[in-house]
Amino acid sequence: MSDQRDRKFLIDAMLGNIVSWLRILGYDSEYWVGDDDELIEKARRENRIIITKDKDLYVYATRCSIETILIDEDDTEHILGTLNRLHKISLEFDPELTRCPICNHLLQRDGHNVREWLCNNCGKRYWMGRHWKNITKILEEAKAIGRRS
Repeated sequence: MSDQRDRKFLIDAMLGNIVSWLRILGYDSEYWVGDDDELIEKARRENRIIITKDKDLYVYATRCSIETILIDEDDTEHILGTLNRLHKISLEFDPELTRCPICNHLLQRDGHNVREWLCNNCGKRYWMGRHWKNITKILEEAKAIGRRS
């Protein structure tokens, strides 16, 4: 499966948790709460793909020739698995491409510890602590879902 992490996304308010997951996976992703017309204009201006659960927004964006992904799943594993299977979203964590889950900037590895990252934009520090076991579990479940036909 080819890596397409150069794609950028706008994620609507109904899928807020997916923003953080896509950022961790290295995708430039923005959370959107606001007017649909402004969302369409931003997607067009910044060449972003819209991810939404809103069927009306999906139809509107598609009519405006904006690439749009309609999600009908509710849990993170199924959403990520569907994005992987149908839209070639990589579910492989790449420590060189990961982004800040808070502000979307690329993270820099801590020079002293390769399992730690720093966001030079917002100052947040990240590391592979106990929570990493849960992150890995969710990604593995999403990969299994993505492999199903």
